[in-house]
Amino acid sequence: MLKIPKYAQSADPSRLVKILCKGSCGKVRLAELNLPYPGKELLKKAEMHKYRARCLYCGREAVDNYNWFV
Repeated sequence: MLKIPKYAQSADPSRLVKILCKGSCGKVRLAELNLPYPGKELLKKAEMHKYRARCLYCGREAVDNYNWFV
């Protein structure tokens, strides 16, 4: 089970993914998707910009869904 750090505890667990944040974090952080998590393969194959992930630490939004994971 994923241990959720304090900065992400208010997020919807069904929308959490790990991303490499390219904002002020510059490292792997938890982010919240704009849509429910569809599974690894569907997320990887989805069109760019269909899924967005907002870093729950710094707030930067990412759209490069090919390398997000749970």
